[in-house]
Amino acid sequence: MAQNTARQLETTLPKRQEQTAPIHKKQPKVKSTRVPFSGFEIMSAILLSLLFMGMMIFVVSSKVSLSSTQYKLQNVNQKIVEIQNDNVNTKQEVSELSNKSRLMKVAQDAGLTINDNSIRNVSK
Repeated sequence: MAQNTARQLETTLPKRQEQTAPIHKKQPKVKSTRVPFSGFEIMSAILLSLLFMGMMIFVVSSKVSLSSTQYKLQNVNQKIVEIQNDNVNTKQEVSELSNKSRLMKVAQDAGLTINDNSIRNVSK
């Protein structure tokens, strides 16, 4: 017969003992010791928040001012363009009215004549 070389252990289940101590032990409450803020820390936090709010207001007002100034600049540029167009139109009208053939026609309608003998060309 084949012999088992492994040692035979007797397995006996241990008897369940009633636990007298609870599994979860209550841990003592630890008081949280918060360090209070000092007066300097409170004042510096207040001052920094006021400074931050002031800077935000400054940035917003600067943006509004910039937009307003750009609008005014655009209006001024538009007026400049309109005046330049009026100047060009006026120069063209002056050129048309001072045309030699037109002047001669107006003179003839008024009964004026030109005498070529009385015209002198002057040059330096």
